[in-house]
Amino acid sequence: MKKITLFFPLFLAVALAIGFYLGKKNNSPFFEKKETSNSIDYDSKRKLYQVLDVIQNDYVDTISDKELTDKTIEQLLANLDPHSVYMPYQKNNREEENLKGEFAGVGVKFIILHDTLFVTNVIENGPAYRAGLKNGDMIVKVDTTVVAGVNLQNEEVMNLLKGRPNTEVIVEVSRGENTLLKTIKRGIIPIKSVTASFMISDTIGYIKLVRFSETSAQEFFFASKKLLNKGMKKLVFDLRGNGGGYLQIAEQIVDEFLEEGKLIVYTKEKDGKKNSAFSTSGGILKNISLSVLIDSESASASEIVAGAIQDNDRGTVYGRRSFGKGLVQKPVMLADSSSIRITIARYYTPTGRSIQKPYKKGNHYDYMMELYDRDRNGELFEVDSTIFADSLSYTTPGGKIVYGGGGIMPDVFIPYDTSGYSSYYRKIAYSRVLTEFTIDYLKKNRKNLTSKGLGNFNAQFSVNDMLFNSFVKFAKTKEITGSNSDILASKQRIKERIKEEIASGIWDEAGREFIISQTNNDLKVVLEN
Repeated sequence: MKKITLFFPLFLAVALAIGFYLGKKNNSPFFEKKETSNSIDYDSKRKLYQVLDVIQNDYVDTISDKELTDKTIEQLLANLDPHSVYMPYQKNNREEENLKGEFAGVGVKFIILHDTLFVTNVIENGPAYRAGLKNGDMIVKVDTTVVAGVNLQNEEVMNLLKGRPNTEVIVEVSRGENTLLKTIKRGIIPIKSVTASFMISDTIGYIKLVRFSETSAQEFFFASKKLLNKGMKKLVFDLRGNGGGYLQIAEQIVDEFLEEGKLIVYTKEKDGKKNSAFSTSGGILKNISLSVLIDSESASASEIVAGAIQDNDRGTVYGRRSFGKGLVQKPVMLADSSSIRITIARYYTPTGRSIQKPYKKGNHYDYMMELYDRDRNGELFEVDSTIFADSLSYTTPGGKIVYGGGGIMPDVFIPYDTSGYSSYYRKIAYSRVLTEFTIDYLKKNRKNLTSKGLGNFNAQFSVNDMLFNSFVKFAKTKEITGSNSDILASKQRIKERIKEEIASGIWDEAGREFIISQTNNDLKVVLEN
């Protein structure tokens, strides 16, 4: 049986939850005892506050109010379902930016390498782009703060570059042998959720969506319009690795595919209240042939889309069983800008199935480790007919049998592709050596490769043996070595990865996804059907 445990990523699904803020208040009436004729009875909330007060006042070690409160909230929510969570301020701020689809900053992607800040991508038409920054620049100083050779961390750099819109930041840039000063006026930077959209052939379009943020439906609409104008008759909608986001955005995207009046999804709250979403007449993709790609990291809103397409017999779902998150969360901001999010409902696909996989309250480790169990059980390589029970089977209007109880099972199963895997490749995949090698390579070759354009680059550029051998030598300098047999076994996969990294370094994620589409096994199966 094939195993990929050492390489397969553990996916933590997007978790949205609610809660309440706990604060300490000395001499509060909450701590008063309530006498009864038979015993001393404590109101549950008063009891909790009393415990917090005792810890704060009498515990032998010092613990701050904030630390005590944070840990208490974490533990309270940890005893609920796996998707009710506490989000500390910094983590919550990043998550909110992703879901909002924008942030205020200068508009560059960077990596800290050899204690040097390399600009990997300048967002087109963003503040840094307008100020003249280029891919490959090295930022030496931000305002008066030196950022080169001082062991600065990613979070610190982001705090220096981010700021309120229309405020200015001066960066000192090293470009080749030149040192430049650039004044950048910060602005609103979009965080794209559609990371790639292009034509695979004259009639087949491809859209990659990585999250369901506030801007995703609009991004998807405009990407679809462009592909329709290029002659698209069939769409491959890639939701692999998409951990979800907003329920309403998923509904809006599904609406583009369905005839008016079709059920998209419905939710049930604990009081039995049911809310249903139906398609409208405005969809622009109703007549387009559709294939949806999912995998075990496709969760939540991704599963709503796949389930709605599958249950309405609207298209074909390809890939591997999705994560299995059928719970809906509501966020609440707390006083310190952290947040707590709690599950308020379950959602159901149009045939009535819940795809939430089983969980035990308070035992979230087993829930998340279930993805590794799929690897160990061989599920990523062949269909396991024991996964879904007959009691959870449902029938679509077209007569297709679908199952609830643990993710979306695709209509066409595609085994996980492990060709070219070896212990040597795993070392490379877990390191930054590909990125480091690509940065060095692009220092000398960026201008020539960029001038070709992505299409010509794909057609004309290949990683020859000389470049591959250079990479192997470079990896060795980073203490990454392997047997000759392992290196040979992984040679083709590594060559593909090098080309992907180079394309990403020039054309960002759209370039990477375009190059991946030329060799990806999942896409190959979709295109053959």
